[in-house]
Amino acid sequence: MTREESGTEDESSIKAKIIIIDDDPLVLKTIREYLKDEFEVHVARGGEGACSYLEKNRVDLILLDYEMPGEKGDSVLLNIRRIPLSSRTPAVFLTGAADPHTVAEILRLRPQGYLLKPVAREKLIEKIHEVLGKN
Repeated sequence: MTREESGTEDESSIKAKIIIIDDDPLVLKTIREYLKDEFEVHVARGGEGACSYLEKNRVDLILLDYEMPGEKGDSVLLNIRRIPLSSRTPAVFLTGAADPHTVAEILRLRPQGYLLKPVAREKLIEKIHEVLGKN
């Protein structure tokens, strides 16, 4: 029997689960490397894969690229919000666009934050801690 099964798992040792949704394999790899020591990290190369995963699995945070070919982050987030297991999961957008129109579109969706790519490891982890209440 594991500590988790016996109910003796130390709460501080349980890693928060994060899914990264991005169409760029290099971004997925980089961010996974940034986070893997502190968090349980899952990746999806687009909205469809993310929704399939989230229909069966609960995560603590969604990191979502806003500008992906085919399906933009806003429609991906709306689809994710229709899934019972992830309807209230906090989301942080990652985007390479800093123009006022894109920022306004992102903020209209009321995410828990957004970060400009490329994002520094320290800044990303700081935002994750802020959103998850681990400051």
